[in-house]
Amino acid sequence: MTAVAIVRVSIDQVLPVRHALLRSHQPLSKAQFPGDDNPRVGHFAAMRDGRIVGVVSIFPEADPRCSQCDPAQQWRIRGMATAPEIRGLGAGASLLLSAIDHAVDGGARTIWCNARQPAIGFYARFGFRGVGPIFDIPEIGDHQYMERPC
Repeated sequence: MTAVAIVRVSIDQVLPVRHALLRSHQPLSKAQFPGDDNPRVGHFAAMRDGRIVGVVSIFPEADPRCSQCDPAQQWRIRGMATAPEIRGLGAGASLLLSAIDHAVDGGARTIWCNARQPAIGFYARFGFRGVGPIFDIPEIGDHQYMERPC
């Protein structure tokens, strides 16, 4: 098995993978997020054998649920997903750590996300803690707001 490499990529490279892995039941436009084209955003891909097998994006974005720091120092993880054939091999961890490093380099003091319910344990292993109740995002499912200090 070939090792997975994490590289910073463009939204054009992330979008089709994000759509296929997270929102294939919706139009492609639903996989595009406001701010995807912001130059401060970090889009990262896990590459294996010349193809993208996982993605994550991290945005400078404040959330009113976050009380840990100034809104200007809050960053959000979005669109994190790995292909089924590489789950459990460390690619998700490498993607998340690359995103966190990017945000910290950009001035983040808190990173937050709306984690899909099956991913709550994954984020908890990296210091994220759930705040508030589980909530439903229509057409996507149950989520938990999670945050971690940097």
